[in-house]
Amino acid sequence: MRRLLITLCGLLLLCVSSMQAQGSFNPTYPADPQTPVFYYPLTVKCEPAGAGYASGNGSYAPGTSRYISTSAYSGYTFNHWELNGAPYNGASGTYFNYTTVAGKMDFVAVYDFTPNYPSEPVMNVKSRLFLASEPAGICTFNRTSGNYVEADQYVSVNVTGVDQQYEFTGWWLNGTKLTSVQAFNHLMGYHDETLVAHFQLIPFNPAFPADPQMAAGQPSVQTYVLGDANEDGTVDVADAVAVINVYLTGNSSNVNSGAADANADGVIDIADAVYIINVYLTNQ
Repeated sequence: MRRLLITLCGLLLLCVSSMQAQGSFNPTYPADPQTPVFYYPLTVKCEPAGAGYASGNGSYAPGTSRYISTSAYSGYTFNHWELNGAPYNGASGTYFNYTTVAGKMDFVAVYDFTPNYPSEPVMNVKSRLFLASEPAGICTFNRTSGNYVEADQYVSVNVTGVDQQYEFTGWWLNGTKLTSVQAFNHLMGYHDETLVAHFQLIPFNPAFPADPQMAAGQPSVQTYVLGDANEDGTVDVADAVAVINVYLTGNSSNVNSGAADANADGVIDIADAVYIINVYLTNQ
């Protein structure tokens, strides 16, 4: 009897232990997928470069509070902040707290050059002046293309060694004609510039004694004015329209192909139409 009681007690304890173990087992549920966190770059710099010290650079998650500051070096005075190229009104001084966003964050501390003493030299700004010709390679120049020139200073430019088949028509800058004078003084700006000397092919004209005569048996030379595609004696919008029609249709039977190739690059295309429009506007 005693052995039976002991056996029953053992089985009872085993059942209780098993029930407790089952009640306390709670496997961890798989973790919910986490929302990815993106970090966006924040840059802080000074303009001009070297005008001062700036801090706050880094990559941050949106909504992060970041301390941004700048301090001037000798000879410079802080003026204002810019964010992504526009004035930033969220700061009243050289330091502030900024809450980051999901996007571009480029801060610039803009400084003024303020010499400590009147005797200090004013900062010189130099830019490069490039010289080119249109058509390319038919002349040389009186100065080396790409040399540096101080801003707000005049520099003398001229063309030399011109191909005798071409005549000078003017100097151009950024698509605008500056002058028809071959040698002139150019006022240099604060950025790199390219002056382009434009030329046009001199048409063959045997009426002038100085023109070379064609030898017997050689093909005749067709005379025309560059840009006068429809050969009506003037270079105008009608010629530009004719060139565009040739470009779109590939049919040049209604134009003088030599004259339609206004920029003399061997191809009749939109560039010739633009060239003709510029000639027309310049002569108005």
